[in-house]
Amino acid sequence: MLLLAHGLVHLLYLFPDVAEFSTQRSWLVPEGARRPVSLALIAASIATSAMLALSVWGLPGLADAWPVWAVVAGTLSLLLLVAYWDTRLVVGVAIDAALIAAGIVQPAWLQDMLT
Repeated sequence: MLLLAHGLVHLLYLFPDVAEFSTQRSWLVPEGARRPVSLALIAASIATSAMLALSVWGLPGLADAWPVWAVVAGTLSLLLLVAYWDTRLVVGVAIDAALIAAGIVQPAWLQDMLT
């Protein structure tokens, strides 16, 4: 459930009154491209986090693909957070780093827990 929640938290970028999740400022994305780039990254982050959650929950056909979804979901979310950086997003960066690391390393204890 937390994996899905992590994906859905990216919806906060759509609300202008949540200061730390702002697409109005970016050190990386040019002003004219900020909205479309952010919308693409938000949608992709949510979709891949949902696929990750489904694979971790053992959905037939997806259960073995969790490492790929973890790396992709973590990377897309990390791209969004870094492109529209606010120092208060450091916890999200840590979560994304953990997802990417888990997908790459695939520790035995995690594999045992998921099977």
